[in-house]
Amino acid sequence: MPAVPKGAKKPADRQAKAEALAQLIRVEYNGATYTIDRDNADNLELAEYMEEEKYILAIRGYLGMDQWAKWKDSCRDDMGRVKSEHFEPFLNAILAAVGGGSDEAPNS
Repeated sequence: MPAVPKGAKKPADRQAKAEALAQLIRVEYNGATYTIDRDNADNLELAEYMEEEKYILAIRGYLGMDQWAKWKDSCRDDMGRVKSEHFEPFLNAILAAVGGGSDEAPNS
């Protein structure tokens, strides 16, 4: 078997990375990429938040606190506020990605 150069990716490394990426749902929104773990997309408690119209809790749960903060920072105005008008389009993008929105959900 030929020697693998130091630092070169082994086939098993590539497979592990591909499997990890397959576990993520990517959401492209307003020039940024957000990821949601597929297992988290099937979280009944987050679905309950959606049913109860607690959309911010649900989206924050899907994204995690770091990505939620990233999204809010991308929407801040000159006064540092995040206006609610930015939320609905983002909510729709997340719902489409996890399968709770349009029929064009990428994880179906």
